[in-house]
Amino acid sequence: MVKYGIDHPVERLKIQSAKNDDTIVLIQNGIYWNFENLKKLTDAEVVLLKEDFNARGYSDEDANVKLVDYNGLIEVIEKQEKFIG
Repeated sequence: MVKYGIDHPVERLKIQSAKNDDTIVLIQNGIYWNFENLKKLTDAEVVLLKEDFNARGYSDEDANVKLVDYNGLIEVIEKQEKFIG
């Protein structure tokens, strides 16, 4: 889970170290990573929490990665063996 913005070096490290079978979830201010070229940083699947994205004034059409709602977030968490918050 990435919850801090693009100026946070630990979040960049988490994104870069994710493996291709991992899922990165952008939440809170982590939604701003949506506007970075994430394909350059990771081969992992990246999803964006819709409620946090919309709460910051963005519409669904502004998303460059898959949007998930809270139920989708729970599904992502449940399918992963472990996660880093």
